[in-house]
Amino acid sequence: MSVATLQQFGQDLSSWMARVQRGESIVITKAGRVVARLLPPETNLEKSAEAAPAHWPDFAARRRAVFGDKVLPAGTAAMLVNEDRGA
Repeated sequence: MSVATLQQFGQDLSSWMARVQRGESIVITKAGRVVARLLPPETNLEKSAEAAPAHWPDFAARRRAVFGDKVLPAGTAAMLVNEDRGA
């Protein structure tokens, strides 16, 4: 980990950023006190998030487990809605 004063950091920003891109951490101080820390990105976390796609449950299998293979005849849904509305 490198230490730079705020003035040093501002005067040579590109070289400090190149160090961070190479994986080095930088501590920036002002009047002897730490005011900031620059850390390289955590590439392992980013790669693992991209590599592991979201797992979606099998909704069709769940529907079959609850309702079986029953199929309503055409127009039944509309009839049920109308009945529920009192029509």
